[in-house]
Amino acid sequence: MKKNITTLLTSHETVHIAIYVKVGTKHEAGYPHGIAHFTEHMLFKGTEQFDAKSFSEEIDAIGGEVNAYTTKEYTCYSVKTLKRFEERALALIEEMMTRATFPADEIEREKQVILEEIKMTEDDPEDYIYDLLQEKTLSDHYRVPILGTRESLQHISREKLLNFYRTFYTGDNMVISYAGQRPDAIDGLQLQEGETTTRLTDFSFSPCQLTAQRTLEQAHFLLGFEGVGYHHPLYDAYSVFSSYFGESMSSPLFRRLREELGLCYNVYSSLEAFENGGLFTIYMACDAQHIEAAKNEIFNLLKQPLTEEQLSRTKNYLITSAYMDNDYDGHIMARNGRSIMYYGHLISLETFEAHINAVTLEQIAKVQMFFATEPAQILFK
Repeated sequence: MKKNITTLLTSHETVHIAIYVKVGTKHEAGYPHGIAHFTEHMLFKGTEQFDAKSFSEEIDAIGGEVNAYTTKEYTCYSVKTLKRFEERALALIEEMMTRATFPADEIEREKQVILEEIKMTEDDPEDYIYDLLQEKTLSDHYRVPILGTRESLQHISREKLLNFYRTFYTGDNMVISYAGQRPDAIDGLQLQEGETTTRLTDFSFSPCQLTAQRTLEQAHFLLGFEGVGYHHPLYDAYSVFSSYFGESMSSPLFRRLREELGLCYNVYSSLEAFENGGLFTIYMACDAQHIEAAKNEIFNLLKQPLTEEQLSRTKNYLITSAYMDNDYDGHIMARNGRSIMYYGHLISLETFEAHINAVTLEQIAKVQMFFATEPAQILFK
């Protein structure tokens, strides 16, 4: 377990604790879709010591903030409270990780809650279009919606939840990240014993074109290209390019489409990296009559080579942002936890800076070769 723990000694009155469980949607083979996310919800719905109501009251009693979220590849649980309450907070975390009971009545209620969550996503075209893109373009274990589907919810049972929990929620499959004044406090955490066997999940991207008619005031357009995973030699270069291209108000994507041509209000790019693959997307919402003109502009912008000055400015932006984020203990806790989970060791800010500074124009040009391939195109109008 020692190799799966990262601690940060701070001087603040608050303590931040997170547990990263290396299980997400891509590990659901043999289970109903959405069971990883459903399990995340159920850990708040009763343990051997507390029912759902008393668990919430315990958290409120220490003024704590408890959050959780599920991704394609992992599930995260975090708590923030005062250092005087950290022992109680750790006891509550241990209850969740080792003694969840999955009450049958809570499972049925939670099915309705998650159904509403699915409806909420479907009602938000900006969210739904991303789910649709992944469903239509990615390989089996990555195409599944994190929330599951209306149909898959009905196949989730207490027996399947308990089996999933006991299989994946073991100490060897978790990373604990701590930021506070007593790093030794987490030494007493007793996690489930067991050995979780996971395999590298195949990743593939198959472009498609899809146009859907919906009653909307704006058209929503999503362009998707194959990206790279966080172990790929071009990962840092791809991250730099995405940051340069469309992740700020000074980016060429935002400046050209919104500021110069007035074609849209909301437009941006993003890179989502997984263990062995990734997805680069460009999203835009605008009047349907502007879609073709905007697409032409996007394709032209993707071909434009960067200059040394543009590359240097983007590097400075990324490095400065990383160091500024380091002012917040909660961010350091999250960065350290993901570092251990992704790479098996801590990536210091100095190492991150060195990696970003090592990106060359030649590497950026190799990244831009990805955009010479056929993209996925999803349009709601």
